[in-house]
Amino acid sequence: MELTLNNQNFTTVFSTENLPEYTCPSCNKESLKKDDLLVKATADSERMRGQDWWEPEHEEYVFRLALICQNCNDLVFLHGDGFLEEEYEIDENDGWSRRWVTYLRPKNFFPGLKFIACPLATPKEVQAHLESASALYYAHPAACCNSLRMAAEEILTSLGVPEPQPGAFMSFGNRIKQLQETSNEYNLLDALRWLGNEGSHSGSSITHKDAEHAFQVMCLLVEECYSDRKKKIHELAAAIRAHKGPIGGRSL
Repeated sequence: MELTLNNQNFTTVFSTENLPEYTCPSCNKESLKKDDLLVKATADSERMRGQDWWEPEHEEYVFRLALICQNCNDLVFLHGDGFLEEEYEIDENDGWSRRWVTYLRPKNFFPGLKFIACPLATPKEVQAHLESASALYYAHPAACCNSLRMAAEEILTSLGVPEPQPGAFMSFGNRIKQLQETSNEYNLLDALRWLGNEGSHSGSSITHKDAEHAFQVMCLLVEECYSDRKKKIHELAAAIRAHKGPIGGRSL
């Protein structure tokens, strides 16, 4: 099966009127729906409302959202913060109206979402780093990229590039160079190395969009390395080449 990412998992801001369909971590279906939502103004916001300078855009919220899977009935809890934003609308008579809309920013899911549905052949060490990266994405995109880099290092080891001996050192970049530079794996691993390096620096410039790009690269890398679909297609191509032509209904 081809690996794909649910783009709605990367939603970092949404209105209370339009909740994303996040992927259930239990059954991997895009079927999490709102079960219960609590939005509350912070103590600071409530205290400041009486000030002369106060405007609705100064309002700050915390929220708790319970999501229930429409497929497996599992529960997922989400919490974060929120704010008000003024929006303008045009009515049927071309008149303007305005209203304040509550927006929420997710910070943490429990159980954590799994952005990549890993094939069975994916090493446990790789899966663990991918789960950490998914959990870190919302609140810490730089740390998320660093976790994806660690997953990439484990993938490189699984490709047969040995780790340095105890007491020795070899950079991730030099380990990657042991692969053929023209290979798909080389290209993908090196991209993750660069994003992971930036994510490990103090004051990193990594954004949520950068972390989303890193997941896109990682998703293809996992498919290249561990997907049954890829393996079967490569076996088919090898059989056609070996037969020097069509193989019809022959068994591989």
